[in-house]
Amino acid sequence: MRIYSLNVRNLPSPYREVLEREVEKLKKRDDILAIGLAGSVSRGDFWHGADLDIEVVLKGDMPKNVVNTEQEISVDFGYFGESQLEDLPHDTRPIYDPTHFLTKTLRRRTKRQLWQKMIQRNTTSIERYLQKARSVLRSDPYSALCHIQNGGAELGSNLVLATGTAPSVRRTISKLEAAMSKIRRSDLFEEYVSLYGMPETLEKTDFLCEQLKQGYREVWSYMNEKAVGPAYMVQQPNSEAWFRNRIQPVFEHDKRDLVWIVLIEYPFILRFIFNTIGIDDFPERVFEPYMNLSGPPTCWVDRYRRILNLVPKSSVPDLLSTAEQLNAKAKRLAGKKYSAI
Repeated sequence: MRIYSLNVRNLPSPYREVLEREVEKLKKRDDILAIGLAGSVSRGDFWHGADLDIEVVLKGDMPKNVVNTEQEISVDFGYFGESQLEDLPHDTRPIYDPTHFLTKTLRRRTKRQLWQKMIQRNTTSIERYLQKARSVLRSDPYSALCHIQNGGAELGSNLVLATGTAPSVRRTISKLEAAMSKIRRSDLFEEYVSLYGMPETLEKTDFLCEQLKQGYREVWSYMNEKAVGPAYMVQQPNSEAWFRNRIQPVFEHDKRDLVWIVLIEYPFILRFIFNTIGIDDFPERVFEPYMNLSGPPTCWVDRYRRILNLVPKSSVPDLLSTAEQLNAKAKRLAGKKYSAI
């Protein structure tokens, strides 16, 4: 295997064996132009629960397709047509590129440009969520809390990006702590984790982990049968391998990240559940369509309501103000780092 700027031999087992095996299989296909590696392994930011993110460039104009697999470890394949590379992850590094097509494509992009676009896209989403939260705050505080925490997902990413650091989805909290320490703004970190009820919710990590585990078991086959949901639910018959490879390592690595994942995953899946009853946009009043649900979706909504109740209703107005102030601070930080913003 021809490796560019990455020493596969330094990867721990089984990552090395799985990567070499999958790349060799891909190389035998006639429609493959190039193969890249993205994510924490590509960046050298390895941890024991890391995924392998293999990006595959196909000949022609095939639309982007993501395939999640659970092997000895988690392996995600991103398939991109040769003219559809705008969504290629920012940290992609070529590992098989016989015609140098991928190398030349990546050289035309800069991390700065990609991160500017990410911040701008995130900011639009954050402000939309916070507007919804403000709209329903008095009449429906827990819907407001849901919107605050949804917007907080992109807000955490923006704060990390504003320091010139790559964000991580499953390690948002621990990555943010390191990023804020880098610029000596631990105050921003403390404000951010308060959006997720920390430190109080940290006392409930066993409960939260179990709620996600059982919630997956209840709703997974429903989403799988409906073929509506995130790729990992549609592509895999049950949640056991996903939970073992993707969630349990987070719980073992940093329980703060586990709290964040649970509070983000519940509304994320709820979006797809709403799609099954004809609701395309995430509603302002999150639980208003509740009466139109039955079976496994009802169980998912019930569990989410119990989770949100860990945060006192009376604290939600202050959390919204914190989120709005944090967003303004994140934009100022990003403006200093990326002057075009």
